[in-house]
Amino acid sequence: MASNIDTVPTLEYDFSLWYCEMDEEVALTISRMLHQKGYKGFVERQDQVMGGLQITEVTDVIQQSKSTIVLLSKSSLDSNWCWSVSKWNFQHYIEQGRKVIPVYVDIQKEQSPCFLRHLTGLGYGTKFFRKRLLDSLETRKKTVKPR
Repeated sequence: MASNIDTVPTLEYDFSLWYCEMDEEVALTISRMLHQKGYKGFVERQDQVMGGLQITEVTDVIQQSKSTIVLLSKSSLDSNWCWSVSKWNFQHYIEQGRKVIPVYVDIQKEQSPCFLRHLTGLGYGTKFFRKRLLDSLETRKKTVKPR
């Protein structure tokens, strides 16, 4: 008898990090910090496999990530690709309940896409950024269970 239970993707990554090309320095700084703390992550542009269909890879990574970090900056707000990735992450947040952490890089929350404004985000470079990001991931690390 066939089962009606959906197959749950393996949660391979503690985090995935999405950003626009102009924000690569910030993204790599955050990535190094998280990797040094023992988190396993997927970092856009750094970990992408060449030659594959980009939308398929993005979707797979989002589904395999316990938490998503989306860097929002003036550059990302002008990028159709960054908007699309943000929407896909938000959709997965709604469908699977996985955490999406907006990180504001030199912009205010009010400048971010309206569908992300109700999420609690972090200002990059603020006094408690590092601690709050690590606390958010640690909380998620303890509580996320595959469905």
